[in-house]
Amino acid sequence: MIPAKVASPEETRERIMTAARTVIARKGKRGATTREIAEVAGVNEATLFRHFGTKEALMIAVAERCCPVVALRDVVAQRSGRPEEDLHEVGRFLLDHFAANRDIIAWAIADTDYENEIFASTAWQPQRTLLSGVIEIMERLVAARSLRGEPTRLALLFMGMMLMYTLGRKKFSDTELPPADEALRFYVDAFLNGVKAH
Repeated sequence: MIPAKVASPEETRERIMTAARTVIARKGKRGATTREIAEVAGVNEATLFRHFGTKEALMIAVAERCCPVVALRDVVAQRSGRPEEDLHEVGRFLLDHFAANRDIIAWAIADTDYENEIFASTAWQPQRTLLSGVIEIMERLVAARSLRGEPTRLALLFMGMMLMYTLGRKKFSDTELPPADEALRFYVDAFLNGVKAH
């Protein structure tokens, strides 16, 4: 008889985080219990606590895993300085990231205690990391006089357009919202040129 393969600590952590994301997406942070997360992960609660210590620490780990810091740095480093091209690339990155993490975003918006407990934690700042990458792009474009305005506000405006499109995909029909590529072209054009008739 071949003995069952024992999962490595890294594999066990991954299984627990995947289970946590599944349960949280379904029930929200408050409704998700460590018992249910452990059951979905196929481990006991003691194993969950051995790996993460507390439910809050597990929530932080799940949120951190969803922030593609390395990929964002690559996007920022490869910018050309041409506003339309740079904003299109950053916008594509944001749309892909937001779409892949729509469940976590919905959790963040729906849970009223989420901001106070987790966003305030110095242990987890991925949302600021994402914003800082977009601010860096805006700073470069403002410095090159391709854009005018305060870089943080420009970054928040641009990110907001991408986020609302992503969330809107669940709320509006395909006839009301264009496909992502078409929407992205529109948002970049509106961001750079406005929508007022000249």
